[in-house]
Amino acid sequence: MNMLQPSYTLTLGNQQWTNQALSIDLELGAAPLVDRLEIRFPFAAPVSAGTGDKVSLNLNNGEKSADVFSGTVASIRRTLDQIRVTAINAGGLLAQYRPAATYESVTAGTVIRNLCGDANVDVAAIEDGVSLAFFVADGSRTAWEHIARVCGWSGSIARVNSDGEVEAPVIDATTPDLALRYGRELLAIGNTEFARPVESFTVVGESGADDAGSDDAFRLSTDFFKGNAPDAPSLTSRWRAEPALRTAEGAARAGAATQRLYKSGGQRGAFEAFLQPELRPGTIVQIQDLPSGLPGGPLWLHSIHHRLRADGARTAARFYQGGDSFNPAGLLGALASLVGGL
Repeated sequence: MNMLQPSYTLTLGNQQWTNQALSIDLELGAAPLVDRLEIRFPFAAPVSAGTGDKVSLNLNNGEKSADVFSGTVASIRRTLDQIRVTAINAGGLLAQYRPAATYESVTAGTVIRNLCGDANVDVAAIEDGVSLAFFVADGSRTAWEHIARVCGWSGSIARVNSDGEVEAPVIDATTPDLALRYGRELLAIGNTEFARPVESFTVVGESGADDAGSDDAFRLSTDFFKGNAPDAPSLTSRWRAEPALRTAEGAARAGAATQRLYKSGGQRGAFEAFLQPELRPGTIVQIQDLPSGLPGGPLWLHSIHHRLRADGARTAARFYQGGDSFNPAGLLGALASLVGGL
């Protein structure tokens, strides 16, 4: 029997709440997913916050607590029986912004920092990622989608931390950040294993230059691979065109990152646990004492749902396989191999 008493501390504008909420639901995800906090109060609750007011949330499961959200009120809905407040953070602001900007001689990290700066969003640690001769951030995508795109080329993920800052790390899924135990924290788990017939991913740019800062990076090439092309597209070999990647190294890294994510998705699933406030997108977990056949990990978490209601406090998470196949050293090794073949 679980005797722990979950609790919360919620700040809405100039008010602080530790009770009265009928429910709290917090969804966290890596870009292009947008984090979303929803709080439901009884209609008589004296909620004075307005749209744009600051919001922060701390969750406590009775053993440990963590700040889990920092953002602003996006909407307030009042009905005859309740008040529903929704809030977004930096990801939501970037998802509202459709830029029209061109950057020259930048890295993926520079693009992320500039887009965040345009939206008045703070940043934390940002992986530099691929080098780009230029990058066009046009209005066909939101800024958050552009950020997810350049992170995909670099093998990183974009997320918003508990302080409301955007960060873009390359996840090392070889060493767990924490352990959960079936029968203690873990309530349920399901895992699906998918066939992975594709053996290689090739990304093709436009110039195949050696240096993103050289004049050659701006010239089109009819032979991106300089006479040494990898296997042609087939059932086991997949190609993708990315004109913005104008160096062999950048294209190789994007291909290696795609293959790394593809392999990681060969086993993926979801679990539910008693409230675990420290879990966020990119957290690496090990699950102990599972029946044979279920994945103990390491697993890396892609999206999280924390919820507090009258019937209890739970955390649900979607995971992908971790381990050696999701080691950044493996990404760099694959990159060196691909570049060496060009």
